[in-house]
This record gives sequence, C-alpha cells and structure tokens, in this order.
Amino acid sequence: MNNIEEALFASWPALEEESFFGWKLRFANGYTKRANSANASVQIDNLCDSQIGYIEEFFKKRKQKAIFRLTSFCTSQEIDDILADRKYRFMDLSMVMTTPLANITHDNSDKCDFLNKTSHWLLIFQKISNARHEGEKTHLMMLNRIIGDTAYAVIEEDGKPVCCGLGVVHKELLGLYDIVTAPGWRGRGLATKICSNLMAWGESIGAKKGYLQVVGSNSIAINLYEKLGFRKSYTYWYRVQPIEAG
Repeated sequence: MNNIEEALFASWPALEEESFFGWKLRFANGYTKRANSANASVQIDNLCDSQIGYIEEFFKKRKQKAIFRLTSFCTSQEIDDILADRKYRFMDLSMVMTTPLANITHDNSDKCDFLNKTSHWLLIFQKISNARHEGEKTHLMMLNRIIGDTAYAVIEEDGKPVCCGLGVVHKELLGLYDIVTAPGWRGRGLATKICSNLMAWGESIGAKKGYLQVVGSNSIAINLYEKLGFRKSYTYWYRVQPIEAG
C-alpha cells in the first residue's frame, strides 16, 4: 500500500474496517466519503460482479449507498469503466499534495494556539465550519481513534476562534486535516498561519514529509498550499452507487 494512503487511513480512521480482495471497506456512520467507502489497498486491475455485489451489500446493511474511492496509482481504468457502466456517479476529483518539511521557513512571531482537549477543538471546528450537528458524535469518535500524534490548532481574533486545523503525524508523515476559516475572516492569511504552525509542529516531533487532500476544483486552497510548497502527488475520485439501485 502507498505509505501516504496508510497514513491517511490511520489519521482519518473509520469506525469499522474490513478487507476484501484488496479493498479496504470503511464505514463511519456516513461521516465523509473518505471514511465510508471501498478503498483499493493494493494494485487492483479488475472487479467482478460478485465482488461488487458483496461490497454493495456491505454498505446496504449499514443503510448507505456503495462508494468506491479510486486512486490514480492503484486502480485501473477498467475498474472505473466497470463502475461507470453500472451508472455509478463520478464525484469529487481530488488530489493528494505533499511537501518535504525540511523546506519550511519558521516564523516564531506568528504562533497560533494548540488545544489539549479534543472535544473543545471539535466544538470550535463545528462553529467555524457550520458542520452538521448530527455528525459531531461520529467525528469525535473518529478523532479519538486516530493512530498517531495529534495537534489541534486554533487562531482567535477579538477573543473569538476564527480559524482551526488538525495535524496528525503517523510514521514520519504529517497529515493536515479540517483546515477551515470563518467566512468573515477569509483572505487574511489565517489558513496559511495554521498550516505553517502545524507543519513546524510536525517537523519538531520527527515528521519528514507533509501531505493533505484537496478537491481539484478548489483553486483558492490549491494556490494556498502551493505557496506553502505542496505539489500534486496523485489523484483520487469517487464512484457512488446510483440512487435507484438497491
């Protein structure tokens, strides 16, 4: 398995996982497609009807449509074509970006706050991002299952939290997650500040490389990450079971 994918699974854990013919079936009560999909964990070149049926049944038992997360380095065009022929919807072409952390320029005058309590940080994230309240319990369970060192960063302005982010270090890889800025505070460099602080923290505890995931159409975020030194490593996308199926 790609070492970044391994770190991704450890840093954004599902509540259930099952291995099936090279696929890692992940489920977390529907909170994010990354944690609720079939992910190729080894090179896979074909997908037969019985395998698709098993995967669809896995998710049906959990009251969810089947979702396949396909990566540019691990799954063949044939698999994407098979799912397309079954009317699986193409969604969210995204990229994984990476950068060596040794390239970071540290600015000790531009610090943010790090919180010790996961639940406190999550309340801030929910408020800033206007996330669905019903997903909060699952999100907290996922955060508490993370395998690796974590850092919960927050920036406050006028006594109110306006930007936050999460860093996870797993086997010398730093993942950046849940980077979000309050609507009225965007465009002021706060997300850059959060990311820079998390990258410095990751390097300080032994991480060698940083990675993150971003939707390919989010040009503003991609531009920010490129300024921080991140470059595209590989792409992934989803194929989602059609609504009328099952």
